[in-house]
Amino acid sequence: MSLLLATAALAALDDPCAAMGRAKVADVRIVSATAVGGDAGFTPPDKRALPVTVDFCRIEGVIEKEIGFELWLPIAKDWNGHFLAGGVGGQAGQYNYRELSRGVRRGYASASTDTGHKASDRHWLLGDPMRAANYAGRSNHLLAVKAKALVRHFYGTPARRALFVGCSGGGRQALTEAQRYPTDYDGIIAGAPGARTPEMSARRMWEMVQHSASRPWMTAAQWALIAKAGVEACDGADGVKDGVVENPATCRFRPADLLCRAGQAEACLTPQQAALATRIYGPLIDETGRRVDDGLLPGVPVSPTPLPEPFTPGPPYLAVALFGDGVHRDPNWNPATFRVGRDLAAIDKVMDLHADNPDLTRFRDHGGKLLMYQGWIDPLVEARTTIDYLRAVEAKMGGPERTAQFVRLYMAPGVDHCVGGPGADQLGGAGGDGIALDPEHDMLSALEAWLDSGEGPGTLIAAKRDGTAITRTRPLCPYPLEARYDGTGDADVARSYRCAKPAG
Repeated sequence: MSLLLATAALAALDDPCAAMGRAKVADVRIVSATAVGGDAGFTPPDKRALPVTVDFCRIEGVIEKEIGFELWLPIAKDWNGHFLAGGVGGQAGQYNYRELSRGVRRGYASASTDTGHKASDRHWLLGDPMRAANYAGRSNHLLAVKAKALVRHFYGTPARRALFVGCSGGGRQALTEAQRYPTDYDGIIAGAPGARTPEMSARRMWEMVQHSASRPWMTAAQWALIAKAGVEACDGADGVKDGVVENPATCRFRPADLLCRAGQAEACLTPQQAALATRIYGPLIDETGRRVDDGLLPGVPVSPTPLPEPFTPGPPYLAVALFGDGVHRDPNWNPATFRVGRDLAAIDKVMDLHADNPDLTRFRDHGGKLLMYQGWIDPLVEARTTIDYLRAVEAKMGGPERTAQFVRLYMAPGVDHCVGGPGADQLGGAGGDGIALDPEHDMLSALEAWLDSGEGPGTLIAAKRDGTAITRTRPLCPYPLEARYDGTGDADVARSYRCAKPAG
Protein backbone atom coordinates (compact mmCIF):
# COMPACT_ATOMS: atom_id res chain seq x y z
CA MET A 1 0.00 0.00 0.00
CA SER A 2 1.37 3.42 -0.91
CA LEU A 3 2.02 6.02 1.78
CA LEU A 4 -0.82 8.15 0.35
CA LEU A 5 -3.34 5.30 0.54
CA ALA A 6 -2.16 4.32 4.00
CA THR A 7 -2.56 7.88 5.24
CA ALA A 8 -6.07 8.05 3.79
CA ALA A 9 -6.99 4.75 5.43
CA LEU A 10 -5.74 5.94 8.83
CA ALA A 11 -7.67 9.20 8.44
CA ALA A 12 -10.84 7.27 7.70
CA LEU A 13 -10.40 5.31 10.93
CA ASP A 14 -10.35 8.59 12.86
CA ASP A 15 -13.30 10.05 10.91
CA PRO A 16 -16.57 8.79 12.43
CA CYS A 17 -18.51 9.87 9.36
CA ALA A 18 -16.28 7.96 6.96
CA ALA A 19 -16.55 4.96 9.27
CA MET A 20 -20.34 5.04 8.86
CA GLY A 21 -19.83 3.97 5.27
CA ARG A 22 -18.77 0.59 6.66
CA ALA A 23 -21.54 0.33 9.28
CA LYS A 24 -23.22 -3.06 9.32
CA VAL A 25 -26.96 -3.06 9.98
CA ALA A 26 -29.16 -5.87 8.68
CA ASP A 27 -30.96 -5.05 5.42
CA VAL A 28 -29.26 -1.65 5.17
CA ARG A 29 -26.92 -0.57 2.40
CA ILE A 30 -25.00 2.66 2.95
CA VAL A 31 -24.64 4.46 -0.38
CA SER A 32 -22.60 7.36 0.95
CA ALA A 33 -21.47 8.91 4.21
CA THR A 34 -20.37 12.51 3.75
CA ALA A 35 -19.01 14.93 6.33
CA VAL A 36 -20.70 18.29 5.83
CA GLY A 37 -19.04 21.39 7.23
CA GLY A 38 -21.38 24.02 8.56
CA ASP A 39 -18.95 26.92 8.22
CA ALA A 40 -19.74 27.44 4.56
CA GLY A 41 -23.42 26.65 5.05
CA PHE A 42 -25.21 23.71 3.49
CA THR A 43 -28.29 24.26 1.31
CA PRO A 44 -30.64 21.25 1.28
CA PRO A 45 -32.05 20.05 -2.06
CA ASP A 46 -35.49 21.38 -1.10
CA LYS A 47 -35.42 25.18 -1.33
CA ARG A 48 -38.12 25.39 1.37
CA ALA A 49 -35.68 23.94 3.91
CA LEU A 50 -33.48 26.31 5.88
CA PRO A 51 -29.71 26.20 5.27
CA VAL A 52 -27.67 24.20 7.77
CA THR A 53 -24.81 25.96 9.51
CA VAL A 54 -23.65 23.15 11.80
CA ASP A 55 -21.31 20.25 11.11
CA PHE A 56 -23.02 16.93 10.45
CA CYS A 57 -22.62 13.56 8.79
CA ARG A 58 -24.99 12.98 5.89
CA ILE A 59 -25.86 9.31 5.43
CA GLU A 60 -27.63 8.26 2.23
CA GLY A 61 -28.78 4.67 2.11
CA VAL A 62 -31.30 2.01 1.16
CA ILE A 63 -33.30 -0.32 3.37
CA GLU A 64 -34.05 -3.72 1.87
CA LYS A 65 -34.52 -3.50 -1.90
CA GLU A 66 -35.53 0.11 -2.56
CA ILE A 67 -36.59 2.03 0.55
CA GLY A 68 -34.37 5.07 0.28
CA PHE A 69 -33.50 7.13 3.34
CA GLU A 70 -31.30 9.93 4.56
CA LEU A 71 -29.95 10.23 8.07
CA TRP A 72 -28.26 13.45 9.19
CA LEU A 73 -26.10 13.13 12.30
CA PRO A 74 -24.78 16.22 14.09
CA ILE A 75 -21.27 15.79 15.42
CA ALA A 76 -21.18 14.27 18.90
CA LYS A 77 -20.70 17.52 20.83
CA ASP A 78 -23.80 19.04 19.18
CA TRP A 79 -26.10 16.02 19.50
CA ASN A 80 -29.01 16.52 21.91
CA GLY A 81 -29.34 12.78 22.45
CA HIS A 82 -32.63 12.51 20.57
CA PHE A 83 -33.81 11.16 17.22
CA LEU A 84 -36.28 12.94 14.91
CA ALA A 85 -37.97 11.54 11.79
CA GLY A 86 -39.91 13.58 9.27
CA GLY A 87 -42.83 12.18 7.30
CA VAL A 88 -43.51 12.97 3.63
CA GLY A 89 -46.79 13.96 2.02
CA GLY A 90 -48.60 13.22 -1.20
CA GLN A 91 -47.25 10.20 -3.02
CA ALA A 92 -43.92 10.49 -1.18
CA GLY A 93 -41.01 9.47 -3.40
CA GLN A 94 -38.77 12.12 -1.83
CA TYR A 95 -37.33 13.12 1.53
CA ASN A 96 -38.55 15.66 4.05
CA TYR A 97 -35.56 17.97 3.86
CA ARG A 98 -37.33 20.60 5.94
CA GLU A 99 -37.43 18.30 8.96
CA LEU A 100 -33.93 16.98 8.25
CA SER A 101 -32.68 20.57 8.23
CA ARG A 102 -34.64 21.68 11.26
CA GLY A 103 -33.68 18.58 13.18
CA VAL A 104 -29.94 18.73 12.67
CA ARG A 105 -29.94 22.49 13.31
CA ARG A 106 -31.50 21.81 16.70
CA GLY A 107 -29.18 18.93 17.54
CA TYR A 108 -31.33 15.96 16.57
CA ALA A 109 -30.15 12.92 14.68
CA SER A 110 -32.68 13.31 11.88
CA ALA A 111 -34.03 10.95 9.23
CA SER A 112 -36.56 10.68 6.42
CA THR A 113 -37.56 8.01 3.90
CA ASP A 114 -38.97 8.15 0.38
CA THR A 115 -41.23 5.18 1.40
CA GLY A 116 -39.76 2.89 -1.25
CA HIS A 117 -40.07 4.61 -4.61
CA LYS A 118 -39.00 7.77 -6.43
CA ALA A 119 -41.28 10.66 -7.35
CA SER A 120 -39.94 10.47 -10.88
CA ASP A 121 -41.57 7.04 -11.27
CA ARG A 122 -44.95 8.08 -12.58
CA HIS A 123 -46.55 4.67 -12.15
CA TRP A 124 -44.74 3.48 -9.03
CA LEU A 125 -47.77 1.50 -7.81
CA LEU A 126 -47.51 -0.76 -10.84
CA GLY A 127 -44.03 -1.85 -9.74
CA ASP A 128 -42.98 -4.16 -6.93
CA PRO A 129 -46.08 -5.24 -4.93
CA MET A 130 -44.22 -4.38 -1.71
CA ARG A 131 -44.39 -0.72 -2.66
CA ALA A 132 -48.02 -0.53 -1.55
CA ALA A 133 -47.22 -1.90 1.91
CA ASN A 134 -44.10 0.25 2.20
CA TYR A 135 -46.03 3.39 1.27
CA ALA A 136 -48.89 2.56 3.62
CA GLY A 137 -46.63 2.48 6.67
CA ARG A 138 -44.03 -0.26 6.66
CA SER A 139 -41.21 1.97 5.37
CA ASN A 140 -41.43 4.46 8.24
CA HIS A 141 -41.41 1.62 10.75
CA LEU A 142 -38.27 0.19 9.16
CA LEU A 143 -36.75 3.68 9.13
CA ALA A 144 -37.28 3.94 12.88
CA VAL A 145 -35.65 0.56 13.52
CA LYS A 146 -32.70 0.94 11.16
CA ALA A 147 -31.98 4.61 11.77
CA LYS A 148 -31.91 4.05 15.54
CA ALA A 149 -29.37 1.28 15.02
CA LEU A 150 -27.21 3.60 12.91
CA VAL A 151 -27.51 6.35 15.51
CA ARG A 152 -26.26 3.98 18.17
CA HIS A 153 -23.40 2.92 15.91
CA PHE A 154 -22.35 6.52 15.29
CA TYR A 155 -22.56 7.85 18.85
CA GLY A 156 -21.86 4.64 20.76
CA THR A 157 -25.10 5.05 22.71
CA PRO A 158 -28.78 4.82 21.78
CA ALA A 159 -31.02 7.83 21.35
CA ARG A 160 -32.78 8.63 24.60
CA ARG A 161 -35.95 9.75 22.82
CA ALA A 162 -37.51 9.34 19.37
CA LEU A 163 -39.91 11.83 17.78
CA PHE A 164 -41.90 11.85 14.54
CA VAL A 165 -43.26 14.94 12.76
CA GLY A 166 -45.44 14.98 9.66
CA CYS A 167 -48.28 16.83 7.95
CA SER A 168 -50.75 15.74 5.27
CA GLY A 169 -49.50 12.34 4.06
CA GLY A 170 -46.83 12.71 6.72
CA GLY A 171 -49.62 13.26 9.25
CA ARG A 172 -51.23 10.00 8.18
CA GLN A 173 -47.84 8.33 8.58
CA ALA A 174 -47.63 9.84 12.07
CA LEU A 175 -50.97 8.35 13.13
CA THR A 176 -50.03 5.04 11.50
CA GLU A 177 -46.91 4.91 13.65
CA ALA A 178 -48.91 5.50 16.84
CA GLN A 179 -51.52 2.89 15.89
CA ARG A 180 -49.49 0.10 14.28
CA TYR A 181 -45.96 0.58 15.64
CA PRO A 182 -46.60 2.17 19.05
CA THR A 183 -43.11 1.69 20.46
CA ASP A 184 -41.24 3.30 17.55
CA TYR A 185 -41.66 6.85 18.84
CA ASP A 186 -42.09 8.55 22.20
CA GLY A 187 -43.62 11.72 20.80
CA ILE A 188 -45.55 12.29 17.59
CA ILE A 189 -46.85 15.41 15.83
CA ALA A 190 -49.56 14.73 13.24
CA GLY A 191 -50.75 17.66 11.14
CA ALA A 192 -53.78 17.44 8.83
CA PRO A 193 -53.46 13.69 9.27
CA GLY A 194 -56.03 12.32 6.85
CA ALA A 195 -57.17 9.55 9.17
CA ARG A 196 -59.57 8.43 6.43
CA THR A 197 -57.31 8.82 3.42
CA PRO A 198 -59.25 6.46 1.11
CA GLU A 199 -62.45 8.47 1.60
CA MET A 200 -60.53 11.72 1.27
CA SER A 201 -59.04 10.51 -2.03
CA ALA A 202 -62.44 9.40 -3.27
CA ARG A 203 -63.81 12.88 -2.64
CA ARG A 204 -60.90 14.46 -4.51
CA MET A 205 -61.47 12.12 -7.43
CA TRP A 206 -65.21 12.79 -7.40
CA GLU A 207 -64.65 16.57 -7.25
CA MET A 208 -62.45 16.40 -10.34
CA VAL A 209 -65.20 14.52 -12.17
CA GLN A 210 -67.72 17.20 -11.16
CA HIS A 211 -65.45 20.05 -12.26
CA SER A 212 -64.81 18.40 -15.61
CA ALA A 213 -68.50 17.84 -16.25
CA SER A 214 -69.35 21.44 -15.36
CA ARG A 215 -66.79 23.36 -17.40
CA PRO A 216 -67.14 26.22 -18.22
CA TRP A 217 -69.95 26.93 -15.74
CA MET A 218 -67.71 28.15 -12.93
CA THR A 219 -64.51 30.21 -12.82
CA ALA A 220 -61.87 30.22 -10.10
CA ALA A 221 -63.08 33.72 -9.17
CA GLN A 222 -66.60 32.42 -8.57
CA TRP A 223 -65.34 29.64 -6.31
CA ALA A 224 -63.31 32.26 -4.42
CA LEU A 225 -66.48 34.34 -4.08
CA ILE A 226 -68.25 31.40 -2.43
CA ALA A 227 -65.40 30.80 0.03
CA LYS A 228 -65.26 34.51 0.91
CA ALA A 229 -69.01 34.65 1.47
CA GLY A 230 -68.77 31.61 3.73
CA VAL A 231 -66.23 33.43 5.90
CA GLU A 232 -68.20 36.66 5.97
CA ALA A 233 -71.30 34.83 7.12
CA CYS A 234 -69.67 33.89 10.43
CA ASP A 235 -66.75 36.28 10.85
CA GLY A 236 -67.02 38.11 14.15
CA ALA A 237 -68.34 35.19 16.19
CA ASP A 238 -65.08 35.24 18.18
CA GLY A 239 -65.51 38.94 18.95
CA VAL A 240 -63.55 40.44 16.06
CA LYS A 241 -64.06 40.69 12.29
CA ASP A 242 -60.73 39.84 10.72
CA GLY A 243 -61.41 37.48 7.83
CA VAL A 244 -60.94 34.41 10.04
CA VAL A 245 -63.71 32.22 11.47
CA GLU A 246 -62.78 30.61 14.78
CA ASN A 247 -65.05 27.59 14.25
CA PRO A 248 -66.70 27.28 10.82
CA ALA A 249 -68.51 24.11 11.93
CA THR A 250 -70.95 26.44 13.70
CA CYS A 251 -71.42 28.58 10.58
CA ARG A 252 -74.65 28.51 8.62
CA PHE A 253 -74.12 29.42 4.98
CA ARG A 254 -75.53 28.11 1.69
CA PRO A 255 -74.16 28.77 -1.80
CA ALA A 256 -77.77 29.51 -2.77
CA ASP A 257 -77.47 32.66 -0.66
CA LEU A 258 -75.44 34.07 -3.56
CA LEU A 259 -78.11 33.59 -6.22
CA CYS A 260 -78.26 36.55 -8.61
CA ARG A 261 -81.13 38.92 -8.04
CA ALA A 262 -83.04 40.54 -10.88
CA GLY A 263 -80.68 42.74 -12.84
CA GLN A 264 -77.56 41.49 -10.99
CA ALA A 265 -74.78 40.08 -13.19
CA GLU A 266 -71.65 40.16 -11.01
CA ALA A 267 -70.62 38.74 -7.61
CA CYS A 268 -73.46 36.24 -7.73
CA LEU A 269 -74.35 32.76 -8.99
CA THR A 270 -76.80 31.41 -11.52
CA PRO A 271 -79.11 28.62 -10.33
CA GLN A 272 -76.95 26.12 -12.23
CA GLN A 273 -73.78 27.38 -10.53
CA ALA A 274 -75.39 27.42 -7.09
CA ALA A 275 -76.55 23.84 -7.60
CA LEU A 276 -73.01 22.73 -8.51
CA ALA A 277 -71.51 24.53 -5.50
CA THR A 278 -74.14 23.00 -3.22
CA ARG A 279 -73.22 19.56 -4.57
CA ILE A 280 -69.47 20.11 -4.10
CA TYR A 281 -69.81 21.52 -0.57
CA GLY A 282 -72.35 18.91 0.43
CA PRO A 283 -71.71 15.39 1.76
CA LEU A 284 -70.24 12.88 -0.65
CA ILE A 285 -72.87 10.24 -1.45
CA ASP A 286 -71.96 7.12 -3.39
CA GLU A 287 -74.02 5.52 -6.15
CA THR A 288 -75.99 3.41 -3.66
CA GLY A 289 -76.93 6.38 -1.50
CA ARG A 290 -74.35 5.69 1.21
CA ARG A 291 -72.90 8.79 2.87
CA VAL A 292 -69.10 8.82 2.62
CA ASP A 293 -68.30 12.12 4.37
CA ASP A 294 -69.88 15.27 5.80
CA GLY A 295 -68.89 17.65 3.02
CA LEU A 296 -66.87 20.87 3.10
CA LEU A 297 -67.21 23.63 5.68
CA PRO A 298 -68.13 27.23 4.82
CA GLY A 299 -65.03 29.22 3.87
CA VAL A 300 -63.08 26.23 2.59
CA PRO A 301 -61.47 27.21 -0.74
CA VAL A 302 -62.39 25.01 -3.68
CA SER A 303 -59.89 24.58 -6.49
CA PRO A 304 -61.72 23.94 -9.78
CA THR A 305 -59.30 21.25 -10.89
CA PRO A 306 -60.69 19.18 -13.78
CA LEU A 307 -59.71 15.63 -14.59
CA PRO A 308 -56.30 15.29 -16.25
CA GLU A 309 -57.16 15.13 -19.96
CA PRO A 310 -54.83 13.49 -20.73
CA PHE A 311 -52.85 13.04 -17.51
CA THR A 312 -50.97 16.18 -16.59
CA PRO A 313 -47.17 16.12 -16.99
CA GLY A 314 -45.27 14.75 -14.04
CA PRO A 315 -46.74 12.67 -11.23
CA PRO A 316 -50.55 12.48 -11.38
CA TYR A 317 -52.71 13.42 -8.41
CA LEU A 318 -52.55 10.97 -5.52
CA ALA A 319 -56.19 10.08 -6.08
CA VAL A 320 -55.53 9.25 -9.73
CA ALA A 321 -52.54 7.10 -8.79
CA LEU A 322 -54.45 5.23 -6.09
CA PHE A 323 -57.47 4.42 -8.20
CA GLY A 324 -55.91 4.23 -11.66
CA ASP A 325 -52.73 2.31 -10.91
CA GLY A 326 -53.64 0.88 -7.52
CA VAL A 327 -57.21 -0.30 -8.09
CA HIS A 328 -57.54 -0.68 -11.85
CA ARG A 329 -53.88 -1.55 -12.59
CA ASP A 330 -54.11 0.52 -15.75
CA PRO A 331 -51.52 3.21 -16.58
CA ASN A 332 -53.95 4.59 -19.17
CA TRP A 333 -57.02 4.52 -16.93
CA ASN A 334 -59.68 7.08 -17.78
CA PRO A 335 -60.47 8.95 -14.53
CA ALA A 336 -63.89 9.88 -15.89
CA THR A 337 -64.91 6.26 -15.28
CA PHE A 338 -64.40 6.63 -11.52
CA ARG A 339 -67.28 5.36 -9.39
CA VAL A 340 -67.28 6.21 -5.70
CA GLY A 341 -68.86 3.06 -4.29
CA ARG A 342 -67.05 0.55 -6.50
CA ASP A 343 -63.58 2.08 -6.42
CA LEU A 344 -63.54 3.16 -2.77
CA ALA A 345 -64.41 -0.37 -1.67
CA ALA A 346 -61.55 -1.73 -3.82
CA ILE A 347 -58.75 0.50 -2.49
CA ASP A 348 -58.50 -1.40 0.81
CA LYS A 349 -57.59 -4.53 -1.16
CA VAL A 350 -54.58 -2.66 -2.57
CA MET A 351 -53.25 -1.16 0.66
CA ASP A 352 -54.48 -0.11 4.07
CA LEU A 353 -54.37 3.67 4.09
CA HIS A 354 -56.74 4.07 7.00
CA ALA A 355 -55.19 5.68 10.06
CA ASP A 356 -58.38 5.81 12.12
CA ASN A 357 -57.87 3.02 14.66
CA PRO A 358 -58.85 4.66 17.98
CA ASP A 359 -57.17 2.03 20.15
CA LEU A 360 -53.96 3.73 21.28
CA THR A 361 -53.52 1.58 24.37
CA ARG A 362 -50.03 0.36 23.51
CA PHE A 363 -48.87 3.85 22.50
CA ARG A 364 -50.21 5.27 25.77
CA ASP A 365 -48.67 2.47 27.84
CA HIS A 366 -45.34 3.09 26.11
CA GLY A 367 -45.53 6.64 27.48
CA GLY A 368 -46.21 8.13 24.07
CA LYS A 369 -47.58 11.65 23.55
CA LEU A 370 -49.50 12.68 20.43
CA LEU A 371 -50.06 16.25 19.27
CA MET A 372 -52.42 16.79 16.36
CA TYR A 373 -53.18 19.99 14.51
CA GLN A 374 -55.65 20.76 11.76
CA GLY A 375 -56.50 23.81 9.67
CA TRP A 376 -60.20 24.65 9.78
CA ILE A 377 -60.35 25.58 6.07
CA ASP A 378 -58.31 22.67 4.77
CA PRO A 379 -59.83 21.61 1.40
CA LEU A 380 -57.98 18.28 1.27
CA VAL A 381 -58.30 16.91 4.80
CA GLU A 382 -61.75 17.97 5.94
CA ALA A 383 -61.37 19.40 9.44
CA ARG A 384 -64.21 17.43 11.01
CA THR A 385 -62.54 14.11 10.17
CA THR A 386 -59.66 14.97 12.50
CA ILE A 387 -62.09 15.97 15.24
CA ASP A 388 -64.01 12.75 14.65
CA TYR A 389 -60.82 10.76 15.14
CA LEU A 390 -60.12 12.49 18.46
CA ARG A 391 -63.66 11.75 19.61
CA ALA A 392 -63.27 8.11 18.62
CA VAL A 393 -60.06 7.89 20.64
CA GLU A 394 -61.79 9.50 23.61
CA ALA A 395 -64.63 6.98 23.41
CA LYS A 396 -62.16 4.09 23.27
CA MET A 397 -59.61 5.34 25.79
CA GLY A 398 -61.81 6.34 28.70
CA GLY A 399 -63.14 9.78 27.89
CA PRO A 400 -61.75 13.27 27.20
CA GLU A 401 -59.88 13.73 30.49
CA ARG A 402 -57.97 10.45 30.27
CA THR A 403 -57.27 10.92 26.58
CA ALA A 404 -55.92 14.43 27.18
CA GLN A 405 -53.16 12.88 29.27
CA PHE A 406 -51.50 11.69 26.06
CA VAL A 407 -53.39 13.23 23.10
CA ARG A 408 -54.04 16.92 22.34
CA LEU A 409 -55.63 18.47 19.25
CA TYR A 410 -55.21 22.07 18.09
CA MET A 411 -57.60 23.47 15.50
CA ALA A 412 -56.12 26.35 13.49
CA PRO A 413 -58.71 28.95 12.38
CA GLY A 414 -58.30 30.29 8.86
CA VAL A 415 -55.50 27.84 8.04
CA ASP A 416 -55.45 25.84 4.81
CA HIS A 417 -53.71 22.49 4.22
CA CYS A 418 -50.82 22.37 6.73
CA VAL A 419 -49.97 26.03 6.01
CA GLY A 420 -51.47 28.96 4.14
CA GLY A 421 -54.76 30.78 4.35
CA PRO A 422 -55.59 34.05 6.13
CA GLY A 423 -55.12 32.58 9.61
CA ALA A 424 -51.98 32.37 11.74
CA ASP A 425 -50.32 29.35 10.16
CA GLN A 426 -46.86 29.37 11.75
CA LEU A 427 -47.11 27.36 14.96
CA GLY A 428 -44.98 28.62 17.84
CA GLY A 429 -43.83 27.17 21.13
CA ALA A 430 -45.86 27.25 24.33
CA GLY A 431 -46.53 30.45 26.21
CA GLY A 432 -45.66 34.08 25.59
CA ASP A 433 -47.35 36.54 23.28
CA GLY A 434 -45.58 35.40 20.13
CA ILE A 435 -43.51 38.54 19.60
CA ALA A 436 -40.25 36.61 19.36
CA LEU A 437 -41.56 33.47 17.68
CA ASP A 438 -38.94 31.29 16.06
CA PRO A 439 -40.42 29.77 12.87
CA GLU A 440 -38.32 26.66 13.43
CA HIS A 441 -39.91 25.69 16.71
CA ASP A 442 -43.57 25.11 15.81
CA MET A 443 -45.03 22.41 18.09
CA LEU A 444 -41.79 20.54 18.63
CA SER A 445 -40.82 22.49 21.75
CA ALA A 446 -44.26 21.91 23.27
CA LEU A 447 -43.99 18.17 22.60
CA GLU A 448 -40.54 17.96 24.18
CA ALA A 449 -41.76 19.89 27.24
CA TRP A 450 -44.71 17.50 27.57
CA LEU A 451 -42.41 14.49 27.49
CA ASP A 452 -40.04 16.12 30.00
CA SER A 453 -42.62 17.24 32.55
CA GLY A 454 -45.60 14.99 31.95
CA GLU A 455 -47.80 18.08 31.93
CA GLY A 456 -49.72 18.49 28.69
CA PRO A 457 -49.44 21.71 26.71
CA GLY A 458 -52.10 24.39 27.07
CA THR A 459 -52.34 27.43 24.84
CA LEU A 460 -49.87 27.56 21.97
CA ILE A 461 -49.06 30.60 19.88
CA ALA A 462 -49.35 30.83 16.11
CA ALA A 463 -48.16 33.64 13.88
CA LYS A 464 -48.91 35.05 10.47
CA ARG A 465 -45.85 36.24 8.63
CA ASP A 466 -45.13 38.50 5.72
CA GLY A 467 -41.59 37.53 4.82
CA THR A 468 -39.68 37.78 8.08
CA ALA A 469 -42.15 40.18 9.71
CA ILE A 470 -44.84 38.90 12.09
CA THR A 471 -48.11 40.58 11.15
CA ARG A 472 -50.46 38.73 13.50
CA THR A 473 -50.28 36.33 16.42
CA ARG A 474 -53.11 34.22 17.76
CA PRO A 475 -53.52 31.65 20.51
CA LEU A 476 -54.21 28.08 19.51
CA CYS A 477 -56.38 26.42 22.11
CA PRO A 478 -56.48 22.72 22.96
CA TYR A 479 -59.71 21.42 21.45
CA PRO A 480 -62.56 21.97 22.22
CA LEU A 481 -61.57 25.36 23.66
CA GLU A 482 -61.74 28.36 21.31
CA ALA A 483 -60.03 31.76 21.28
CA ARG A 484 -62.17 34.73 22.31
CA TYR A 485 -61.21 38.38 21.83
CA ASP A 486 -61.18 40.44 25.04
CA GLY A 487 -62.76 43.42 23.30
CA THR A 488 -60.10 45.98 24.14
CA GLY A 489 -56.63 44.83 23.12
CA ASP A 490 -54.84 44.82 19.78
CA ALA A 491 -56.81 42.33 17.67
CA ASP A 492 -53.61 41.22 15.94
CA VAL A 493 -51.80 40.22 19.14
CA ALA A 494 -52.32 36.89 20.87
CA ARG A 495 -52.49 38.32 24.40
CA SER A 496 -55.77 40.04 23.47
CA TYR A 497 -57.49 36.63 23.39
CA ARG A 498 -58.31 33.94 25.91
CA CYS A 499 -59.19 30.30 25.47
CA ALA A 500 -62.74 29.52 26.48
CA LYS A 501 -65.38 26.86 26.09
CA PRO A 502 -67.47 27.16 22.91
CA ALA A 503 -70.49 29.38 23.25
CA GLY A 504 -73.71 27.46 23.72
